[in-house]
Formats: sequence, C-alpha cells, structure tokens
Amino acid sequence: MDQRGTLEFPALNGGTSGGGVVTNNAADAILDEDPYDIKVAIAYWANFAFSCSGTDRWERALTKLPFFAHVTTHASEMTHFADVVLPAAHQLFEKWSFLKSKQNLHGYSSLTQPMIEPLWDVRQDETEVPWLLAEKLAEQGFDDMLRYFHEAFADPETGAHPTNSGEFTLTALKMFTRPCWDATHPNYGRYGDALEGWDDFVDKGVWNSHRFQYRQKWGRFGTETGKFEFYSETLKKALAGHAEKHRVSIDDVLAACNYLATGEVAFVPHFEPALRWGDEEEYPLIFFEHRSRLNREGRSANCSWYQAHKDADPGDENWDDVLKMNPVDAASLSLRDREMVLVTSSTGEITVRLKLWEGVRPGTVAKCYGQGHWAYGRIAAADFARRIPRGGNNNAILPAEYERLSGSTARHGGVARVKVVRS
Repeated sequence: MDQRGTLEFPALNGGTSGGGVVTNNAADAILDEDPYDIKVAIAYWANFAFSCSGTDRWERALTKLPFFAHVTTHASEMTHFADVVLPAAHQLFEKWSFLKSKQNLHGYSSLTQPMIEPLWDVRQDETEVPWLLAEKLAEQGFDDMLRYFHEAFADPETGAHPTNSGEFTLTALKMFTRPCWDATHPNYGRYGDALEGWDDFVDKGVWNSHRFQYRQKWGRFGTETGKFEFYSETLKKALAGHAEKHRVSIDDVLAACNYLATGEVAFVPHFEPALRWGDEEEYPLIFFEHRSRLNREGRSANCSWYQAHKDADPGDENWDDVLKMNPVDAASLSLRDREMVLVTSSTGEITVRLKLWEGVRPGTVAKCYGQGHWAYGRIAAADFARRIPRGGNNNAILPAEYERLSGSTARHGGVARVKVVRS
C-alpha cells in the first residue's frame, strides 16, 4: 500500500525492486487509492499524524479511511482519528519479546518478559492482535491465517502448536530465540553462550556472543564483487533490474528519483546538488531540524521533566518552542528576539517564538524536533481541550520527500526552504 517498487520508488532493499518500505508515502497511496482503495487499517506504536513529514496528508488519509483502529499505550494525534482504540501491552513490564544488537565487538540478545500482572485488558500488538483477528476471520470462513499460525508455529521444546493468542506469543518468541538456548539447534553454542534451556534463558535474561575477532569479516562484503566498491556493480545490477521491470533505461529511473547523474557517473561517488522545496526568492531561508538530547523523538513531550529541562537542547527554552535564527538574518528582516513568528514553507506553516542565536549559520533557521503536539496530553499541548499545540510541529512545514532508491524519508538535509514573518 506504500507504492514500493513503482518507477518513482525503487526501494532497493537487498537489491530487489520494492524490497524496502516507503512508510510515509502510504498516506498518498490512501488518498489516491493507488494501488488500491484501503478500507481498513490498523496501526500500532505509531503517530504518523505527528511524526511523518507532510502531516496534513496523514490527517486527510486517516479521515478518509472507513475504519481505523489504533493500538497504543498513549493517546496521540493519530489516536484522534481512530474508530477503535485498543490499549497496547507495555514493552518494559507486560510483554514477552526480545531485542538483539551488536557493539564493542560483542553481540547480545536480551529477553523482555512480563514483570507485573497487566493493569488493563491489554494484548501484544505483533502476536496476540493478529491471532485474535485470525480467529474472527476464521469464524467468517476465512481460516487461512489461523491455520498458518497454528501449523507453522510449534514449541521447540514440546512440539505443541499454539491454541490461543498467549501461546502463540510465547511459541513465536521461543522459535526466534532458539539458537540461544536449544541444544538441538545447529548453531547452539557456536557463536556465544550455551544456555541450558529455555528456563535458563528466562532466568538470565540475556545471551551474549563470543568476542568478535577484529577484521574477521573484512574482504567479505555483501556486494556483487565481494569487495568494497568504488564503482558499484551492486547498485548497477539493482537499478538495471528495476529499469527492466518498468521497461525504461537506468537514466530514466535516476531522473524519476530526482538524481541528475547519468551513465557511468551514477555508479561512482559524485556530487548531486541538494534537493530543496520552495523558490529561493519566496522562501529565502533553509530550514533544518535537530533532535533533542532528552528523547531524540517526540514521545516524552507530555512529561513535565521534558518541558522543564528543554534548555538542555542548544538554544532552546524551557516550557517553550523556539525557532533559532542568526541575528544577522533577523536584522535584515526587522525581527526581534522573543517575538512570535509565522514560519511558512511551500507545504505548510507553524507559529513559534523566535530566538536570536549566533549558533545558527546565516541563511538558515533551526528548530528542535518534538514540540507542537495538539493531542498528546495536557502538558504536551498548550491547551489540550481546545487542541492548541505547544509551539509548532516541524513536520507541518517539512515536505514528504524521499531518498527514493532506498525509500527512506529525506528530512535532515535542509529539504525545505521557508520564509519567516512577524506573526
């Protein structure tokens, strides 16, 4: 539903056309009914109506959906568009799951497990909710999903197949982590700890790898040549496959993806001019954002400690939201420190307080991401009851642009030009 694999969105994960995701583009796909008309959608742990660039698209798309369910721990902007709101199990206290990562020449897999009895009637979003849906579909005669869940999943210890959503959750978890604790698995003990069964894993809560040998994987790149490629045969093959799929040339694909390079230049490191939305004369300033030291995202905005210590972010003010501008630019625009300003891009506008700050390069304006909530709680919003935000949401002025070869959202390279006037 996100148009991955179309000419304009190669999303070349693993070198396969459409192998990646273009999540933010799903809003346009819903609005355009392309590739099809979406009737029902379920979202979990997401707030696209706030966190995706081009938020107005998501508000219109969520309004258009005939039925939308939101599974979440926090009522948010996206929740306000839901027909049904379902409480999610909390990751730290109520879920069975695992997390894996690598750092400092070690890998690890940590187990999260329920520590308390759930306070409400919560279900795990990635296992229990799909199982419950499968049960209801089976009651209507569509039993493929339920049969798959039952037949394809089996407890590695007992061989038993799940019969309910709780058993499905635990069975899936044991299957995914089996190499860590199951002595019958071919990789058991090969790369790290040899845990003594599932109960030992639950007791210890973590599996650790052996120390990786430095440079042991050098010379074994996952590329077409097996080497680091200055001339990318890997990209060339992937683009050729996408071009053949759409019966166009590789140059046509690059043009559709907003790249200017043609021919062999595309497969070697080269310069591409920055893609910016907005005419320079009308929108003279380049807008860029940075993340908060306190949370990086926007999920703590309804906590008083976040607002009370906002000045931990360079140039920011406690309990406020500011646009940071170099005094040189402010003088040329006859703008004063601390006054309210209207920031307008080619796609939207926000109202925030101006902060004159020499830490910003002339010709650019900066703003920390995370403020601008109108439906995240009484602290996050200036007036929750009347849906008045505290400051402005960067995504209201950032366009929905992409690095289309991967499908990633492009938002941190100064993609938006803006104009700033007294509010």
